[in-house]
Amino acid sequence: MHYTTFGNREISILGRCPQPRMTNILETQRLLLRPLVLADAETAFRGWTGDPEVSKYVSWLPHRSIDDAIEWAQEVTWKHDAAGNVLKSDTFIWGFVLKDTHELFGSGGLIWEDEWNLYQVGYNIMKSHWGCGYTTEAMREILRYAAADLGITRVAASHAKENIASAKVLEKLGFAYEGDGVSFHIDGARSFQSRRYSLKLDSPAD
Repeated sequence: MHYTTFGNREISILGRCPQPRMTNILETQRLLLRPLVLADAETAFRGWTGDPEVSKYVSWLPHRSIDDAIEWAQEVTWKHDAAGNVLKSDTFIWGFVLKDTHELFGSGGLIWEDEWNLYQVGYNIMKSHWGCGYTTEAMREILRYAAADLGITRVAASHAKENIASAKVLEKLGFAYEGDGVSFHIDGARSFQSRRYSLKLDSPAD
């Protein structure tokens, strides 16, 4: 379990989403956003989940083997019942795929926070694709889906203070700064200063 503390308040990043949800494949001008499958684990490991530089400013540990990536893929794979309906869970995670080349280069989505009663956004992509605007493009569409299809009216986000690139993504998406806090690595071995944001989804992010 990953916890983030803001002031004296500790929030659980992994919880149980109270809403039912439906599978959806999303599209942008350059990207296809689709649910990840177990077969994506090796690509994810070699591309971003096993890269210490990608995970430098986040709470999760870089994957040490493909087995770690497989375990992660199992956790974020969309779950269905016998009729094909999506089961309740605590995450919406999509793989980010380039339309032109069909390359899977990252992932991101929404993670439910119990105590805050809202979703937190998260995203990670390969270093080779940094600086191209893909993360902003993908997350804008995911936020549109959250508002239009799920009826979500507010989401949260946080990043390490040193992670200027993530701050720029959130600013472009229209997130408002709420305050500083302390985030903890998933193994509890270290903490880092972070900044927290929120975004109302009653109007589109431009």
